[in-house]
This record gives sequence, structure tokens and C-alpha cells, in this order.
Amino acid sequence: MCGIAGIYGSIGNDARDGALRRMSASLAHRGPDGNGFYQDGSVGLAHTRLSIIDLSEQGNQPLFNEDRSLVLVCNGEIYNYKTVRETLIRKGHQFASNSDCEVILHLYEEHRGDMASVLSELTGMFAFGLWDTNKKQLFIARDRIGIKPLYYGYTSGLFTFASEVAAIVNAGLVKCSVDETSLYEYFMLGSVPGPHTLYKEIKALEPGYFATVSENGFSAHQYWDIPLYDGSSANEGVLLTEASALFDEIVKDHLVADVPVGTFLSAGVDSSLITAAATRHQAGIHSFTASFPGEPEDEGMIAADTARKLGSTFHSYQLAGDFFKDFEYHFQYIDQPFGISSGLSLGRISEMAQSNIKVVLSGDGADELFAGYTRHEPYWQPPFLEKIPARFQSTVVATAAKLTRRKSLMELNEHLKLTNGEKFLSRTQVLSPVVVASLLSGDVMKQVDTRRYINRLDSYYTKRKDSDEINRMLYVDVKTTLVDEMLTKCDRMTMRHKIEGRVPFLDHRFVEFAFRIPSSLKRRDGVGKVLLRKMLASQLGNELAYRKKTGFNSPLKQWLQNNTETRTYAKEKLGQISPGYFNAATLGMINNDVGAADPNAIFYLLSASPFLAK
Repeated sequence: MCGIAGIYGSIGNDARDGALRRMSASLAHRGPDGNGFYQDGSVGLAHTRLSIIDLSEQGNQPLFNEDRSLVLVCNGEIYNYKTVRETLIRKGHQFASNSDCEVILHLYEEHRGDMASVLSELTGMFAFGLWDTNKKQLFIARDRIGIKPLYYGYTSGLFTFASEVAAIVNAGLVKCSVDETSLYEYFMLGSVPGPHTLYKEIKALEPGYFATVSENGFSAHQYWDIPLYDGSSANEGVLLTEASALFDEIVKDHLVADVPVGTFLSAGVDSSLITAAATRHQAGIHSFTASFPGEPEDEGMIAADTARKLGSTFHSYQLAGDFFKDFEYHFQYIDQPFGISSGLSLGRISEMAQSNIKVVLSGDGADELFAGYTRHEPYWQPPFLEKIPARFQSTVVATAAKLTRRKSLMELNEHLKLTNGEKFLSRTQVLSPVVVASLLSGDVMKQVDTRRYINRLDSYYTKRKDSDEINRMLYVDVKTTLVDEMLTKCDRMTMRHKIEGRVPFLDHRFVEFAFRIPSSLKRRDGVGKVLLRKMLASQLGNELAYRKKTGFNSPLKQWLQNNTETRTYAKEKLGQISPGYFNAATLGMINNDVGAADPNAIFYLLSASPFLAK
């Protein structure tokens, strides 16, 4: 796990060297164990290292092939590297290290530069840059799901890439300007949705893509996508057996490291399954949770009981004072606005965990694969619509609403007018477009494209021809909110505290398996993750498996109302925000009564304001 950065294009040696070192300094928190640089002609690469596999100097990056014609900087882990390495050695390849990432260089040689073939052989989470000195061509690539981040800027023939947006900004080679539409989308969702960033000049490389950069320009290519659900069905018992065996194998793979590994453990299905599997392979493995004593969100006691049953070494971070304690410290290296308040709790757990472990397994992704959220309920329609062909439904309902003036029919008519993207957004937005428009200044709103994100959602829906409505919805969820919110939170908060976060549910083998499963085994009678709950029940009983979902939440609203320190901090920081991009009147109303205001709006404002100071 590391930070990577690179520059391609015509630029003086001194200017490139200075920019690379500024980028490396911006990424130092991702790799406190060392750094490395490479410069040759038109390209420069930088790497900051968090040592996980092959702790020796031979594992330092950049890495090279036998004749040093290929150069690699990589962030992430290749879980099947031992198998791939053995195959390549039998074919005559010579390795200089035991690093998992070195297999990428030799696969590139083996496949004669066919990057799609290289990537198809990798199982893992990764983002990398590879320079081919013979072809004078730079490749960048991102893992299938987008577990590891990768951003780039390309202006006036100068290309830069990095693990975090801030590194590109701090390179000083691109003059960055705020994207008003990204700001608008952030306040709706709590995170900036890709491929856009806060800045117009910087984009995210999309999951499952690689890109080539040369004197001929920049081009991006998709090498993988989630397979379609084809409508086939299988026996529930067979699927349960397959899921259990595959998941156990994947967790075992994710435990491979030359440093201590632990798990995040809540009272939920996801982290309990991971910890249960992990303890089968590493007895006494450390587990970590956040606890809010006395609050409805507190899951500490249940997590502690699960850890006891599994024989895990349990640690709990209890927070019973100021909610915003050490807020700046934990969010110090967030590289663009991020307003998910549970990130603060994750930061605290990660800080606690770093004294015991250097790798942690997290349960992210299970909800998005197995319909764990209430937003994954099918869209309701009255029974009479089932008798009307889909292409005529809008016309029939519109006519009936006009003739009868019945409120229910008028509401149904408006619902049928919505695109799939609009329906999805209505379930995933945290602040409504009306509220966001009241937060932002009139000048900002004039520049906003309010349809941009909706159009992106619609494009995903259009692309999918799944026969299962919920699986279509889950596809869109994996492509959007999972990457932009959950994976961003896991990556930034673990890396902030020198820990590598791994997400077994999002191993592409399990993702592909999950999309073979009909939604009836994912969500039933308002309860999600049906198959996963059955897996957990067989190991830890029904009480834990079927308890009501609470999620990894934070009691911010209660503390804004009842905790003096929390309320005082919020008022002080809100009072320091310069109107600039915001509506001064709305800011004033929020600050006058923080206890009554939407806690999400407050957290979003506090998280965004450092990026928007004027």
C-alpha cells in the first residue's frame, strides 16, 4: 500500500524534479516507510511506501524488469502474485524481489505490452503507472472495482497522475479551478462523484479502466465490467455452499502479509462474516470497533460478544465527549470535500488499530452486492399497472389523473415521468436539490449543470440489460456510491493512520459471483443480504444474523442538540466560513440554531470550507 505519482510531457528537468518532490511530500502519509523517484526524458515517477509484502530494500519502488526497460510504481496488493510468479519463473522470467507488484512488469513482458491481458491475470486492488522506455509510452491502470484511487490531469500536452487529488494540485503544474457542478453534487451526496473532482482540470480514472499516454495523446480503455445477470437461477443450498467456500478462500487470500493483520468489527453481518473467516485462518486475530456508550448507534457490546465467541483479540474506541474531537487531525489529508461523518469514527478506530496492526479487513461492499440498504427495495407500483404494457403505462395514468384529479394518480403520474437515474438519486441523495441551492450562492448556481449526475446514472441504467431490476440497481450502486463514498472513506481514513485497508467482499471473484444470484436471495420481505445472513446464521446464530441493521452511523444530531462541546465547535467553525461560494443568509440561519439544523448540512459545510476559502 503506497502513494504513487507521475508526470509525462515536455518540462525542464529541474521543474519536473521539484514537482515530483512536492507530489511525493503530499503523499507521504500514504507511505511513511520510504520513497523513490525515477526520471528519464519526458517522464518522471514517484512512490511513497507502506511496507506490507517484502519488507526488504528489494521491495522498494520504482520496480524494474530485467533490463530496466520497464519501470513501475504501484499502490495496492496483488493477492494471486505467488501463483502468477511461479508461472512466470517457469517461463524464464527473473525476479529481483519478492514484491507482489513485480509480477505486473513480467506479465507485461509476457503479453508483449497487451495491457488488457496483463490486467486480466491480476486478482487484487491496485492503481499503477508503468513506463515503457522502448515504446516511450506510459500506462496507468486502476483495479476493477475502484478500491484504490487514481487521478489525472491532462492540459497542454502535460500529463500528471497521482493517488490523491492534492498531489496533482500541489505539483503546481496545473492551475486548478473549482467545478461548481461538483460542488453542487457534493452537497447532495456528501462526496464528489467520479469521474469528476472538485477541480475542472482533474479527473478520476474510472474503475476497470487503463489509459495510455504518449506523444500521440491520451486514451482510456475499459478492460473489465460486472457481468450481466442473465436470469438464470440456482438452488439456494448450492449457492450458499458456493458462497461460503469462495468467501473463505478470498478472506484467506486477503490475510497474506508480512506484517500483522486485523479486522474492523461492528455488530453487522458483513464485518462479523469477515472476522469469523479470518479467525479460522489466524487464531486470535485483532478486531476493532467504535463505541458510543448510551447511544442508539452503539454496537460495542454486541461486537465485543462476537469477538469473544470467535476468540478474536478485541479493541473498542469509546467516544463519549465532543463529537468533533480531533476533527482536523483525522481529516487532515482528505484531498477534496468529504462529508460522511462516519469517516471520523473510522479515523479514530484506525488510529487505535495502528499500534497493533498494519493491515485491516473491512466489510465494505456487501450492502451494494446483496441489496442491504432500504434504497434497494423495488420501486412500488400499484397492481393494476402490471396488466398494462410498459410503453402505455405513462399515457394511461396521465389520462386517468387528468380525468379524476385523484391525488394518488397524480403522484403516480409524476413518478412515472422520472428517469431511472432520477429515481435512484431520490433514494441516494442526502440533501435535496432545493436545500443545496439554498446553501450555495446564486453566482455558483448559475454555473451548475443540475443534470450531469442524473445523466451519468441514466447512462449506467441504459447500459444494463439485466433481467433483474434490483441487480440493475446494484450495478449502478457499485459504479457510483460505493466508489465515491464507501471506498473513498476506507482508503483515506486507513491510509491517514498508516494502515492498509482491504475489502474482501469486493474481490472481483466475489463480485462476479454475487451478480449471478437472483435478487430473491438478496432482498426478501424488506430484509437485505439474505444469502449472507444465512451464511452468518450457520456460524454465529440467528440473533446476530437477523438483528435490525443500524449501519456504521454516528450520533451527530443528538450531540449537536445535547452536547455543549459539539455544539460550540460547530458554531465556532460555521462562523468562520466566508460566504464566498455560499448563501450568507442560509449560513446565518444554520449557525443560529445548530441543534435544529440538518446535521449532514453542518458536517458537509465544515468538511468543504477548507477547500473553498477565499
